Amino acid sequence: MTLIIIGITIVVIVTIVFIGISSIQRNVNQEKNALFTSNNEDKLISKDDLDSFPDLMKNYLINVKVIGKPKYCNAVFSQKGKIRTNPEKDWLPFTATQYISSYNPGFIWNAKAFPMLIRDKYQEENGEVKISLLGLKKIAQHSGPEVDQSSLGRYFGELIWFPIGFLDSDIFWEQLDTKTVKGVISKGGIKLEGHFIFDENGMIDSFKTKRYRDTVLENFIGEVGKYKDYDGVLIPETMTAIWDLKDTRLEYFKADIIDYNLEPTTP
Repeated sequence: MTLIIIGITIVVIVTIVFIGISSIQRNVNQEKNALFTSNNEDKLISKDDLDSFPDLMKNYLINVKVIGKPKYCNAVFSQKGKIRTNPEKDWLPFTATQYISSYNPGFIWNAKAFPMLIRDKYQEENGEVKISLLGLKKIAQHSGPEVDQSSLGRYFGELIWFPIGFLDSDIFWEQLDTKTVKGVISKGGIKLEGHFIFDENGMIDSFKTKRYRDTVLENFIGEVGKYKDYDGVLIPETMTAIWDLKDTRLEYFKADIIDYNLEPTTP
């Protein structure tokens, strides 16, 4: 009898968890469908589309093979990695799927860091972070001007994983020296400046900007690893996110690309 009760309890728990996770996934799928919807005719990127870019960025875009790719498309890629909120806490492993679009500039990051489910997004010029316990209990939900700015900063830096997005007409480019290009992106009344630093091979090595950490504007750095061909585009295999704080340098996010696919937009 005891074994039967234990078995029933396990089935009930598994069912509840499945319902919670499925509910979160349905919401993410709805958001993804909206992000990936386009009414634009397909247009392939040509070398002429890069004429207005500074030489460093232009050569980089040629090197990573954006020419011949659809100007309006989407990427879906899976990651594994680890995350933490401060140096005193242990790293928490995660797996994630990220969706990003060049027609509706934005991203959705859907992650599992057991037992937490995390959905971070920048969509329709607004940012939002939701964290739940297996989709059953809300732990946190963040939105507002600071989140909008921080999410736009994440989107801008992570275009290194989706270089087609660099052709966005809302980004103004200026080459500062032989290794640095400044980009200024304007979305939803927010203007954000980022610096892209290039290595000796002309590839982006790191990204620097200012983002909100809670309610404080802090220096943010994204460092990338070696480049690899994924679905015909050269992107970094890894990325590390760092808060460059006054008293410490906090590495808080490390991710590896597991799988990557470019997809056409849908009407």
